[in-house]
Amino acid sequence: MNQTVMDWAEGLDTQSFSGIGRLATASPKGAQAADILDRFQILECLVDYGPEVVGTLPLGIEIATSDIDILCNVSGLDAFGLFADHAFGGFAGYTRHRRDATDHVGAAVVVRFECDGLPIEIFATDRQAREQYGFVHMLVEARILHIMGDGFARKIQDLKQTGIKTEPAFASLLRLDGDPYLALAKLADLSPSELCGRLGVSGI
Repeated sequence: MNQTVMDWAEGLDTQSFSGIGRLATASPKGAQAADILDRFQILECLVDYGPEVVGTLPLGIEIATSDIDILCNVSGLDAFGLFADHAFGGFAGYTRHRRDATDHVGAAVVVRFECDGLPIEIFATDRQAREQYGFVHMLVEARILHIMGDGFARKIQDLKQTGIKTEPAFASLLRLDGDPYLALAKLADLSPSELCGRLGVSGI
């Protein structure tokens, strides 16, 4: 993202998503997730990998099956895999697999386990967490939700309840053409007025 064009207020800027503060106030389930991360010191365990909590929980648009998503930046996938086995292998439902690179996302290690009743997924790749699509999408989605309001958020949740993923749900409601993941990412460099114009609303 080109941070030089940003003019977003606190709460919608990049810095506002670090840690668990936003997660803790997003929704009751978000507060539960923040408590779990705090009590089990999950982010502290991952501190060397620049963890960022992303996904629907920090946005307050989760559904019953939503998990806690964490992005990490690693220099060696195999070494991180061994670290994850040691750090999280004792949790219920622990799995780890390597995801091959795609045209837009590098190879990654994906770790899943359950912590005190909530599923956690860690996505680790060789890019800084804030540069990964998961973080960029969350940032854009937060801004869109701020502009479009609670009614729009409920429509997103309704679509998710039918099995549609978050990014395709946003793209469908906003009538974004092409790959929904790429289309949303392209909105990240827009200023508040530019995004409002793109969404067809008068302003914020």
